[in-house]
Order: sequence, then structure tokens, then C-alpha cells
Amino acid sequence: MISATIPAPPSPWTTPHPSPPPTYSPQLSFPPPEDIVPTVSRLHDIYSSPDLPHQTARWNGLVARFKALYDRPMTFVARAPGRVNLIGEHIDYSWFPVLPMATVHDVLVAVCVLPENDPSTDGRIILSNVSSSKYPTRVFNTHDFQDPFFEINTTTTDLDWSVYFLAGLKGALMFSKLCSSETSPLPTMRILVDGEIPPRAGLSASSALVCSALLAVLAATTTSAIEKSFLVNSSVISERVLGVNSGGMDQAASVFGVLDHALLVDFRPLVTAKPVRVLDTVPPLCFVLANSLIVAANRAETGPDTYNVRVVETVLAAEILARKYGVGRLEIRDGFGGTLRGFYDRVCDKEDWTMGDREAEERAVREVVRRVQETFDKDQYSLDEVAQMMEQKTEDMVRKYMTRFPIRAKFLNLRDRSIHVIEESFRVKCFSSLLASSTNHLRTLSASESRPYFEALGGLMNASQASCANLFECTCPEIDELTQIAQRYGAAGSRMTGTGWGGCTLSLVRADRVGDVIEGLKKEYYAVRYPELSPSQLEQAVFAIRPGNGTVLAKINAV
Repeated sequence: MISATIPAPPSPWTTPHPSPPPTYSPQLSFPPPEDIVPTVSRLHDIYSSPDLPHQTARWNGLVARFKALYDRPMTFVARAPGRVNLIGEHIDYSWFPVLPMATVHDVLVAVCVLPENDPSTDGRIILSNVSSSKYPTRVFNTHDFQDPFFEINTTTTDLDWSVYFLAGLKGALMFSKLCSSETSPLPTMRILVDGEIPPRAGLSASSALVCSALLAVLAATTTSAIEKSFLVNSSVISERVLGVNSGGMDQAASVFGVLDHALLVDFRPLVTAKPVRVLDTVPPLCFVLANSLIVAANRAETGPDTYNVRVVETVLAAEILARKYGVGRLEIRDGFGGTLRGFYDRVCDKEDWTMGDREAEERAVREVVRRVQETFDKDQYSLDEVAQMMEQKTEDMVRKYMTRFPIRAKFLNLRDRSIHVIEESFRVKCFSSLLASSTNHLRTLSASESRPYFEALGGLMNASQASCANLFECTCPEIDELTQIAQRYGAAGSRMTGTGWGGCTLSLVRADRVGDVIEGLKKEYYAVRYPELSPSQLEQAVFAIRPGNGTVLAKINAV
């Protein structure tokens, strides 16, 4: 008998599985996408058929708006989508694989590059936004960016929208100077941005803007083909300019996205993204996204209190564990510190544990969690206590781990954060293996026969949500409420997605229950908490969502 009930506290090995379970395959044999950002000339190459009517009207509006604003056609559009993480929350900066998907919602950066002999060439970059009343036009002089290591002002409490564009611009100039001899001086540019990703909803609107801006400047300054892996790594470091200790999941999902596929994104030894198809079930497997309308933590603004604190907690935990269990010096992530994956892999190697099947990995996870609990016997440590475990002076520890990406915290939770990361990494492996199995046999099953598959995936999502709420403490009451409502109305599983502390939930739903779940959420959440929302606003707050294509360079002047 398959049970959909997840006991608390959540453990990945108590999550229900189909009977019989599919073959566990941590090394999925999907070919990686080509590592060149594609250049397209048709909307059909970007969007699926259901999205074309809306996107055609939108792009027609962008073309007309650009011509009216600048009295010239755009040269190209750099397009980067947002992302939704299916499972694997807050483990990318510990170097564990995650399972996101790119969304249809995206950021478009339309650019006209003025040649030197154009009478309008004035050495300026004019940056405008379709939503000009909310995001006012900014003007920059290209000579201010002659030094690619120019400073961006991030000291204000509410960052101006243009800093995300400047982060991408800085990354493009910096990496072009370091890696290419073909880079041209920064030209005069006219730019118009159109974003459809809800801001501060946890869908990585800011990362998409940084990524699309970086791609736009690269396209304007070099004739070389742009590699996806280069774009991912460059955009990760670009966003860190804003004080965000980004792990790379958002950028990888945005760049490598494949229509109708999730991506198993790994970060070691290099960033890779393996597509895993998600729609081959009967009835089809669908996802419902619900925006809590609680502003998600903006990592560039609230990182010192939320996101960056979690990064520091996991890094310090890894360093302490490595020292206690004598696994040697951990590989350092981007000059910052060791990772829990580094500790996990070292323990597995030291103990000579045989890996590669589900049972063996379960045993490894159990044992590593036991060691975490043995090391950290309480859920809160002062900075002085942590420094003592690190065998360092407090001021030295603060300077090394809490200055480059500053944090504001007097106490740290090393135990619960570590347990979440280790167990969540195992849930990602289980979830991706289940998705991979759907391409083999689930298309031949009836709705009743495939029910255990939905319940198993849903159980993993529910366990992830419980862990995010109870161990990693990155949800909020509204997010928790949305997940509970979705399950009452037929979702197999529901969890927070994104940075957390607000933002959105993602629910796994059979196609025949999508309408029920959406109506239930409207009735019990939005009608109660936000009765003033118009029908169109409701449609933008809760809707079915599919995996979309990744980043492209589009040369489309007429749709």
C-alpha cells in the first residue's frame, strides 16, 4: 500500500515509492545540450504553440515600441527566461545537483547598436523599460566603463533596477577582456527591456535580467559564438558583484533550459545540465505555480539577514565536520569555503562505501546525517562558539566568512541546515530518477496504474517543503498555507520554489486535476487574503506552468 502521508520530521527514505520502484540511475544518460547560445529568427524557435499568440502580440508591441522610442529598428534581442526549481532548494551553493526548469516567462533586452558613422552616435547607453512608470529610463556614458572593473553602487536599501543591467554589463566587459582578443570598445547602444517574470516572486527575475544583459553586451562587442557554460559562469560571478553568494542554479536553468524538460544541474567538476523530460505520463504530469504575493527575499537586498546567512551556515558546518572526521582539506568553492558535498564525498571515499544504487545511497545519507547530529548537539551556536569549533579567533572567522558577502546574525544553526542539505540532495536523485523512468514505461500505463508514480513524486515534494519549513526555515506562513490548500484540492505534492521567505509555490498535479487545484487556491487563499484582485491579476497569480526553452539571441525585427 502506497501512503502519501509524510511523517515529521521529514526523511528522504520514508518517502513513498512506486511498487515496483523504477531503476535508480544517478548517472542519467541524457545528451547535454549544445554549448552554444543559439541565434534564432522565428518565435517558433523560442516558444511552444500554446504560447505563440500571446508572445506574437508581445513581440509586435516590443518592435513597435522600440521604433517609436528610438526611431530605428532593434539589432537583436537577448532573451533569458526565469526558472522554477522542481526540487533541490538551497543546495546548489553546497555543490549538490538540483532539478530546475526554465519558464516560458522571460526577460527581453532589445538592443540597437549604433555604428560609429551614425549621426546619432553619442557614446551613450540609453536604458529604457516597457514599464517606464515603474522602471524609469537611465542614461550612461560608455567612457565610464572603460575599466571593466568599475564599481556599482549597491549601498542603497532599495536597489535601482538598472544595477542588474550594470552587473551584466560589467561581467561581459570583464570576461571579454580576460578571455577574448576580439572584444570591441563598448559602442553607443539604445536598449529597451521587457520582463514578464513577476518581480520578487522567487522566479529569478533578477538573474534573468543579469543574464540577458550580459548576453546583450557580449553580442554587441564580439563576433565570436557565445558558449552557454561561459554565459552561466559569467552571470553567476556578475550577480555576486551585487553581494549575492549565488550558487549557480538560477543561471544554469535560464541558459540551458529545454522545452518540456527539467534540468539535472550539477556543479562539479564543471557546470553541466542534463535534460530530463517531464510530460510523458498518463494523464500528463502538470505543474501549478501560485504566487503568495508575499515579496520573496531579494538576495541583493536582504541577503545579510537571509540567503547569505544560510550560505555561511552550510560552509562553516562543512569545515567543522571535515576537521572532526579527518577527511582532509575540502575543495574551496570560489575562494569562499568548503561545501557539504565536499564533506559527503570525502566521507564516502574514506569509508569506501559502494555507491550507485538507491539502497547504498540511503545508507550513506543516514550515516552522514548521524554524524551531523553527533557533531552539532543543539540548533543554535553563538559566533564565539562556532569560532571555537573552527579553532579560530572570532574576528578571524568573521573576516574570512562574513565580510565578502556580509551577514547580520549573532547565532548560527549548523545542524538543521546541514541535515536539510544532505537529505534534500538525496530527494533530488530520487526525483530525477523517477522522472527519467517516465520516458520508458509510464506512457503505456493507465491513470490508475500511474497513480503510485504521482504519489511518489508528490511525496518527495512534500518532504522537501517540510524540510524547507522546519530545518532550513526559509518559508513563511503564506507559503505553507498555499501548499496545504493545493494538496486538499488534488495536488500530489506541493512545495516552495525559489529563494524563499515569500514568493511562489509549485504543485505537482495530474492534468485532470489542474482546474480543481487552481480554483481551490483562488477560493481559499486569494479570495480570503486578496479579495481586491481583478480576474486578470488572479490569472497572473496562479496558473499552470510548463518547462520552457533557455536563453537565445533573437534577430527578429518583424513578427
